Amino acid sequence: MNTIPLNLNQIVGRVARGREHAEDLSLEEAQSLFAAWLAGDLRDLVAGALWAAYRIKGESVDELRGFVSASEASLLPVSIDSAYRQVVFPSYNGTLRGANLLPLLALILARCGVPVLLHGPAVSTAGNAMTLTDHDPSGRVSSAQIFAGFGLPIAHDSAHASKLLQQQGLSYLPIEQLHPGIGQMLQLRQQLGVRSSAHTVVKLINPFQISAVHCAGVTHPPYLELLQAFFSTTGRSALCLRGTEGEPFANPKRRPDLHTCVAKDCALWMAKDDKPLAQIPVLPEDHSVSATCRFMEQVLAGRTPLPAPLADQALCLLSLSGRSADVDSARALLSQTLSSNAE
Repeated sequence: MNTIPLNLNQIVGRVARGREHAEDLSLEEAQSLFAAWLAGDLRDLVAGALWAAYRIKGESVDELRGFVSASEASLLPVSIDSAYRQVVFPSYNGTLRGANLLPLLALILARCGVPVLLHGPAVSTAGNAMTLTDHDPSGRVSSAQIFAGFGLPIAHDSAHASKLLQQQGLSYLPIEQLHPGIGQMLQLRQQLGVRSSAHTVVKLINPFQISAVHCAGVTHPPYLELLQAFFSTTGRSALCLRGTEGEPFANPKRRPDLHTCVAKDCALWMAKDDKPLAQIPVLPEDHSVSATCRFMEQVLAGRTPLPAPLADQALCLLSLSGRSADVDSARALLSQTLSSNAE
């Protein structure tokens, strides 16, 4: 990766002028800046200033491209040999008001034959943070906790994640193992109290050295346009949606807009469901790990239906991954997979 000399005082002055007057960095400047940041080469004062500045300014598409490029150049890649493109779920929010059904979606896709990698915080750090006003993580149930509760192994490094993907088609890899630099950067939130660019970057990185299908969920609608612009510019395949409490799975009560990006073309794949609910779907009785795991068992055994919005999301990802040629064949595969697990 080529880097360019940086005048950090000048860069801070350019990006920290507030939302109306801040300047965007070029792709090359952003790449060099984030590479230095990840390597720990920035003074704490500079890193803190940039953290707050980007929280206010936001990132341009070129800045995101530079940040992601620098991150991918220094991560510890995962590998997989598969006839279908692997799906990547970044899972960093957890859920507080409802059950975290992302592991269920991932497990269903894996049973359909699609390799699925989730990455996020380690079990030991999930939900143990100080109380914050900005997307407070305390009390939230993470995907790592559900993996552990369901008896699914957590990968201890990228090589182990690759092995699990090859053996069972599913793996959860802590960000601290996938990318120690980003893992350390994310911990700054505990000191600074707010999220910043690193929390957007982790939704966009590709842990593989081959193309993958990204599934990116956002909390705030304006970010949908930014992520689609990123995927369109880079030519990456992706499904973008308004996430459930920030996690990249469809609200089980009401499907959001599902936007797909393929070969630099982004389109609305399926519009949100805005009709009145005819019937409340069967869901876990609470958002706890134990209740979520029991619900997962019921769905996988064919005794409880998968909520329709999650089924629609699965159909989209089965198509994007190349596992199914069209929606009809994806629907047949999904139905067969869930019914074949019935006791």
